[in-house]
Amino acid sequence: MYTARFGAPGRLRGHENTMPDVDRIYFTDLDIKEGCHQTMPVGKGHVVKNDFYDVRKMNLNHIPGLPILKQRFVKICIPDEIFNNYEYSVYVDCKRPYSIDFERILSYLEPHTDILLQQHRARDCAYDEGKFLLRKGIYDSEAILRQMDFYKKEKFPAHNGLYVTGRLFRRHTKRLKDFLKLWWEQVESFSYRDQLSFPYAMWKDDMRISTFPSRHRRR
Repeated sequence: MYTARFGAPGRLRGHENTMPDVDRIYFTDLDIKEGCHQTMPVGKGHVVKNDFYDVRKMNLNHIPGLPILKQRFVKICIPDEIFNNYEYSVYVDCKRPYSIDFERILSYLEPHTDILLQQHRARDCAYDEGKFLLRKGIYDSEAILRQMDFYKKEKFPAHNGLYVTGRLFRRHTKRLKDFLKLWWEQVESFSYRDQLSFPYAMWKDDMRISTFPSRHRRR
């Protein structure tokens, strides 16, 4: 199980799980101290207090732009130290508390699929999600408009699925790694809103996935 946060301080959540032997790794460029789940300002930098994760400092200065792009990179492109040493991984959003029953959740991972996540409960279309984000007006509208226009030119169909990526379970295979490169290319080229690009990448790469029921929702 791993999470990530780069550039900006914020609350660091612990996540309950039913399997105590699960390794928990936190990738960041912030300074970390043992203690409670919170961030404290220290001089010009920040110290994140933590008593849940094995913290790994990571330098991603080669990725320009907003710090959230670094977080998306770690989320989508599973770090080699995880990919090469574990059969499965789950990325969890560091801002939201989740209670995770790994054994039960992984029972939904179907044969011949390498990704398990939850369907969006409100929408089933990347174009509708793009319109929703544009109405909210808090994201890069130009990037989203370019992205939706590109998908239309690619003849990506409407209502082709929309998924929640706050909990992302994956089986580590070469097939998965190739798919993740395509997904990251979309995020890097357009909006950092990875929910927009995941359905397109899945369609483009003919990637089969598994989903788990909505009752496994965050608390």
